[in-house]
Amino acid sequence: MSTIQPYILGHGRAGLAAAKSLAMLAVDEPELALAPVRWLERGAPLPDVRHDDAKAVLIVSNPHGLHAEAILAAETQGFAAVVSEKPAAVTLDQVALLRKVRIPVGVFHVYRQTWGVNTLRQMIQGGELGSLITIEGRYWQASTAERALAGPPATAGNWKNHTKLSGPYDVWLDIGSHWIDAAVYLVGRNAIGIDAWRSFANAEAPHRDSHVQAAVTFPGGPRAAVSISKTMHGATNHFELVALGTKAAATWTFLNPDEILVGQGRERRVVTRKAATLGTHFPPFHGSGWLEGYIEILRQVLTGLSTGTQNYPTLVQSLDHLELMLRTNWQQS
Repeated sequence: MSTIQPYILGHGRAGLAAAKSLAMLAVDEPELALAPVRWLERGAPLPDVRHDDAKAVLIVSNPHGLHAEAILAAETQGFAAVVSEKPAAVTLDQVALLRKVRIPVGVFHVYRQTWGVNTLRQMIQGGELGSLITIEGRYWQASTAERALAGPPATAGNWKNHTKLSGPYDVWLDIGSHWIDAAVYLVGRNAIGIDAWRSFANAEAPHRDSHVQAAVTFPGGPRAAVSISKTMHGATNHFELVALGTKAAATWTFLNPDEILVGQGRERRVVTRKAATLGTHFPPFHGSGWLEGYIEILRQVLTGLSTGTQNYPTLVQSLDHLELMLRTNWQQS
C-alpha cells in the first residue's frame, strides 16, 4: 500500500479527536503507512494533490456550514477520500450538490460504530426481539443550560451563533443527526417522514433550537421517537437507544457502553461485551470512549482505499437522513 497522507481541516475538539485517533491507528496498524498529519486552516484553499505520490485523505472538522464546500473541494483537488464530521450538509441545496460526489466519503457518526449499536442491530435482524415495534431514546446534554445560567453569553465569539457557519439549526442537526443515523441503522431502511416540535429556551441565538421531540415514520413498519436536548439540566452526554419488539426490549446507553439491558416480560438480564474488535482493540471495559467510533471509521475508510469496501457510515447514507431532517414537519408550539 502506498503512503496515506492525512490532512485535517479544523483545530477544534473534533480535529484533535481525529488526530489522536490517527496516532493510535499508526501504532496499531503500521501497514496503513500513515504519514504525519498536515493541518489546514479554515478559509485557506485546499492543496492540489492530484500529482502527489501519497494518497491524500481530507478530514473535515471545521464548522458545520462549511463541511459541504470542503468535501466538494477535496474531490476537485484530487483527494482520494474524505472523512467528515457530521452533519455533512446543513441545507437542501448542499445535500443536492453532495449527491454528485464520487470519491469515498465517510461521516463521523461515531455511535453507529459502537459495540452496543451493532449488537442491537444483530439482535433485531436475528429475531431475538420479535417483530420490531419502535426505536425510542434520547440524546441529552446540558451545555446550553449551563451557559444560560452563567449569565449573558459572548455570542460574537461562538461560531454556532452564525448561520453561515453553523447552518439554520443547533440541536437538530448537530447532535440529532447522530441519533437519527443510529435509529435508521437499527431499523435497516430509510425513514419516510419526521414530525417534530422544538424549543429555543435558553438559546444564545434565535436560530439555535435547544430541545427537540421527534417522531420518525418508516415504511410498512416500526416508528421511532426521541428527545434531543442541550438544555437538559444535569445531563452529561446521555445517548440512549431502546429497541422494543414483540418478544423483548433491549436498551443501550453510551454512559454504560459495554452492556445491553434486555427485558422479557417482567424479567431482566444484562448482555456484556466480550469481543475486542473495535477501536483500539482493547479488552471490553478498557476502551477509548467516544474516540472508539473515530478510530473505527478512520480505519475502515483508510483500509477501503485498497479494498474498495465501505464498512462505515457513508456520505450517501448520511445525506438520505439529512434530507429528511431538513424536510421535517415542524409542529407549532
